[in-house]
Amino acid sequence: MTANRATHSELVLRGLGVSPGVGLGPAVLLPWRGRLVFRRPLAPREIEAEVARFHAAVSIAREQLQALRQRVEQALGREHAYILDAQRLMLEDVGILGEIETLIRTSAINAEWAVKLVTDRILAIYAEIKDDYLRERGSDIEDVAHRLLTALAGDRISCAFPEGAVLVGETLPPSLLGELDPQRVAGLVIGTGGWTSHAAILARGLGIPAVSGIHGALALIEDQAPLLVDGTQGLVFVHPTPEVIRRYQEQQKERERRWHLLRERAPLPTMTRDGVPITVRANIERISELEDARHFGACGVGLLRTEFLFLQAAPELPSEEAQWQAYRQVAEAAGLEGVVIRTVDWDENQMAALGSLRALRDEHLATTGMGDREPWIPERNPALGLRAIRFSLRWPQVLKTQLRAIARAAAFGNLRIVLPLITSVEEVHQVRRLLDAVCHELRTEGVEVPDRIPLGVMIETPAAVWLAEELATAADFLSLGTNDLIQYVLAVDRDNDRVAHLYDPFHPAVLRAVNHVMRAAERAGLALEVCGEMAAHPLHALVLLGLGARILSMRPRAIPLIRDLIRHCELAQVRDLAQRALTASRGAEVRQLLLRGLEEMRLEVFDEALLNGSAPPLRDA
Repeated sequence: MTANRATHSELVLRGLGVSPGVGLGPAVLLPWRGRLVFRRPLAPREIEAEVARFHAAVSIAREQLQALRQRVEQALGREHAYILDAQRLMLEDVGILGEIETLIRTSAINAEWAVKLVTDRILAIYAEIKDDYLRERGSDIEDVAHRLLTALAGDRISCAFPEGAVLVGETLPPSLLGELDPQRVAGLVIGTGGWTSHAAILARGLGIPAVSGIHGALALIEDQAPLLVDGTQGLVFVHPTPEVIRRYQEQQKERERRWHLLRERAPLPTMTRDGVPITVRANIERISELEDARHFGACGVGLLRTEFLFLQAAPELPSEEAQWQAYRQVAEAAGLEGVVIRTVDWDENQMAALGSLRALRDEHLATTGMGDREPWIPERNPALGLRAIRFSLRWPQVLKTQLRAIARAAAFGNLRIVLPLITSVEEVHQVRRLLDAVCHELRTEGVEVPDRIPLGVMIETPAAVWLAEELATAADFLSLGTNDLIQYVLAVDRDNDRVAHLYDPFHPAVLRAVNHVMRAAERAGLALEVCGEMAAHPLHALVLLGLGARILSMRPRAIPLIRDLIRHCELAQVRDLAQRALTASRGAEVRQLLLRGLEEMRLEVFDEALLNGSAPPLRDA
């Protein structure tokens, strides 16, 4: 986070935009650090009554969480309501509750102090975990502790904020956000947490503009100070000047005008000015996005992320039947244009956080007699650990269930499978053998299965880049996953607000890696699909088209903008720009080159905020 003084009393804070949009309203400070508690020794005759009081508080907290979960599910769907399941499981965990009860009995201390000691110990463990996703789950521990302490005090958590407020806190617990009426909150300013934090996930689901990474937010912003939150650019204006407010309001009107214009052009064919057709597909994370994909003119689904099925089923694993129904629904909706289904891209830490890892190991032990009997130890660096295809091959029963469901659904539409985080040809061969065995097994059961289900490879690691030619011989198609590819090529965690500025799609190493894969696919005669965020940004999309991409896949609401851009560009000129970009030595040089090229081609690139949705209006009181 950086800060600089502007004119008068305005203060501009820069963080990480985690939920797009702009909000304007008075600051409400939430110093969320739990309740202040003290140690109170108990007389022997008080111990049983104190244990009973503790259990009563647990029951109250469970009831509150269950009611809250139902409200979140009704408002946002199961894929967001799962966030509260982790807290519910903590309130049912015999280990945690038993440890608190034991402390009350053996140390003769009050329940509040026992809750504090146990949760402080667990939080210390979470703080040592290097993985951002799992470390941020420590907020659930804080949230549960606060809820228990509130119940012990006989109070209820209150969310009575003034309408149009911008909430400011070092951390904002998920249960508090779940209680919010999004129409009454203008924005969120959060001190810690990245794109994957529960606060960020819920803010996006609720449509509340949010900026994270404003370290020391409570000290920098006074209560009731007027704030303007730009969740797209990651900016917070404290005491914004009338000029700033007016500028944002004017920008928003222009975005809305342009967005409606793009929507009107949606039915037009997606073809460059010089007559080259470009296929634009949709990336979706849940079934409900199919309607948006159709509405914005997507030619099928270029990437179906299947993690939502695991979120919905938590703490169990999704059954073959549940997966089959989901894949069949997508296959029938997409029709001949087809769907690319990515096998689950998760790691053991995420599975453990959802409670699914225990069920997985129990199933493995029951069916094979073998398994890990030792307690599970969190991976220090799961991004480079047992994740994606590695996880699936380590636990083949999960992969087999998923492949069976896909093979069954393939009878109802054009389905293809893509494998994430591939680093060797042998990984592709292993999955191919399992897929062939699954199809043979289904046929012997009398289930209709296509003769061949195309199997593709995600190119998203440096290893896959330099093995692209070999992988092209083992796969039916290649899919360029630019999100992880950029992250691994540049060794940058894009969700870490301290290094996010180094995540540069225009970095020469990134462009040369993309070009290498393009040429490998071209020589092999394979289709190469680009399904990362690069495809959804106008300047990045131009480079991809110039390097040879003819199939782009992106989140549905980015489709109108990119389709319109394609219609206005000439491929011959774009090719020349891309070749010049390959010789650049700095990302900034590439950006300036492209901007000059746009001026020469008289192309207009719309405001980036359009990429984040349907140009939501400025939210204020």
